[in-house]
Amino acid sequence: MRQAKIVIVGAGLVGGSAALFVALAIPSAKVVIIDVARVRAEGQVLDLAHAAAFWGHSRFRAGDYEDARDADIVVITAGAGVKPGETRLHLARTNADIAAGIVARIAPLAPDAIYLIATNPCDVLTGAVYDQLRDQLRCERERVISTGTSLDTGRLRSLLSERLGVVASAIHAYVLGEHGESAVIQWSAATVCGMPLETFLTRNGKELGPASRDLILRSVHEAAKLIKEGKGATHYGIASAIGRICEAIVHDTDLILTVGIVQPEVEGIPDVCVSLPMVVNGEGARLIAYPELDPVERAALLGSARIVKEATQNVLHER
Repeated sequence: MRQAKIVIVGAGLVGGSAALFVALAIPSAKVVIIDVARVRAEGQVLDLAHAAAFWGHSRFRAGDYEDARDADIVVITAGAGVKPGETRLHLARTNADIAAGIVARIAPLAPDAIYLIATNPCDVLTGAVYDQLRDQLRCERERVISTGTSLDTGRLRSLLSERLGVVASAIHAYVLGEHGESAVIQWSAATVCGMPLETFLTRNGKELGPASRDLILRSVHEAAKLIKEGKGATHYGIASAIGRICEAIVHDTDLILTVGIVQPEVEGIPDVCVSLPMVVNGEGARLIAYPELDPVERAALLGSARIVKEATQNVLHER
């Protein structure tokens, strides 16, 4: 069996943490870290090699773009971070230019790679990268993936686990739309322990009314801010999501995750990248069936799609 090669571009906290989670999830994979500052990539690899001495993985490498040749997955974590008072969308132009430069260097070397975009705003950047690769390589939309709301969904399930007193893996509830302020919780389809959320609440004498649901949504939106106030950066959560997505691709597992690709249409908005429950496997990510939404959720998802579409069009227009 061919050994998977995963290239991570960006050796900051997210890139370094992603390399660790990828190696833990896929012990056989070769992990190459590329950074504009080679010494930073080398530092991450040295630290990871010392950690790997305890559990056997020794296939980390600091490289340059030539080392991305024949990569199976290219993970983009490089870019500017959100500053106080900004939203993820404020970064669109700067980080789209960075991503475009990365893709231009790697695409000729790894024409069959699947791209995973974690740099914010990840949905807008995924739209821009797909536009670039479609023109350059006629790349299928399924092969350019935004980490999207996979982390938001994890945060939601963690919050509900604490509130409901059950393990997060027993909760199936999704955050849809933009990875940002317009994200939507699909309450209407949420299940706990195999039963509809409302049934679970009734049978356990618990309450989760509109005020509580609004608070949970705000907590999902504000999680990154709270983490940054406490420790300066958020990286373990998104790195874990990256590891899980890469694992699903390499092992071809048909895992359902809320990630984004450029969908042909979402709530009437054409060619827009927002997150929906997608099957992730060796072909990339694709939508099996459009989710069943109530009227409030549909309106909210429409609003989210409009925001991402407008921001993406602005980036593409400025090229």
